[in-house]
Amino acid sequence: MSKVEQLLKSINLFIKKAEEDDEEKLTDVVPDFPGLESIPDMVEEYEKKVASLLRDQRKRFVKGLKGFTAKDDKETLEALLQYFLNDLFVADEFVDDFSDETADFLQMTIEELCKQLMESIDKDVAFNTLSSRTLKWISDWSGNLAEIMKLNTHEAVEKLLKEGIENGDSIQQIELKMKDLPQFDRKRARTTAITEVLTASSKAQWESYMQSPAVTGKKWKHSGSKKNTPRPAHVDLDGTVVGVDEKFDVNGHEADFPRDPSLPVSERINCHCVLGPVVDEDIIGLTREEKEQLRQEALEEMNN
Repeated sequence: MSKVEQLLKSINLFIKKAEEDDEEKLTDVVPDFPGLESIPDMVEEYEKKVASLLRDQRKRFVKGLKGFTAKDDKETLEALLQYFLNDLFVADEFVDDFSDETADFLQMTIEELCKQLMESIDKDVAFNTLSSRTLKWISDWSGNLAEIMKLNTHEAVEKLLKEGIENGDSIQQIELKMKDLPQFDRKRARTTAITEVLTASSKAQWESYMQSPAVTGKKWKHSGSKKNTPRPAHVDLDGTVVGVDEKFDVNGHEADFPRDPSLPVSERINCHCVLGPVVDEDIIGLTREEKEQLRQEALEEMNN
């Protein structure tokens, strides 16, 4: 098994175990994680920040509820719904805060993974910097994910308020139900952290293969989970090779790598497939200077 294959296996094992062991600290899940000791701490820190943002969002909404405690009649509850829709939701700063935290997490994680991946492919070609394409992707995806997360919580709260009006619930009853909404709990923060380290892993593989002169293609490797029924389209892709900057056809959808955010949720969630490099040994045999020149040319093209 090559160094890069060992590294990819370690990354995948870490994520699988993290999903299965909900009560364990991520740093305890895979003790032997050569060269990537900082990743578990990054994931745990990101999970804590996401959990904190969700708690703060819930606190703001609960505080908004308490401003309407004088009456529990239908007119008051309907006014409360409009207050949420037209004021609290509009003023919600969750998107900006979450986007910033996610962008920081993705950049740090992708950079750390790229260092290890590029070294495992060819120690003569070291990782120095991310391409502008990946930096833009980090910014765009962080913002998109923040909007998705916000929409999810807003829809859950709106539904809760409408059901409260229909059922004749008191504001206190609605408050108790809001505190129990799964959209605000720690499990959601953990799931988000694990999903995004998976996404960062895939993007780091793409970036590393694009920058590495010796990598001429990328191979889809199916890696299923005991808990999940394998997707036929992902099984069919196993062993498929395309150019480093070409797309895979994933059940009719184009993707640069497994779990590409451009894919529908049904093709992303719980996918454990990995992306392996196709390496040209003749290029590995070039001088360090020749390979560095090729890397610079590839990076310039990515930046353009």
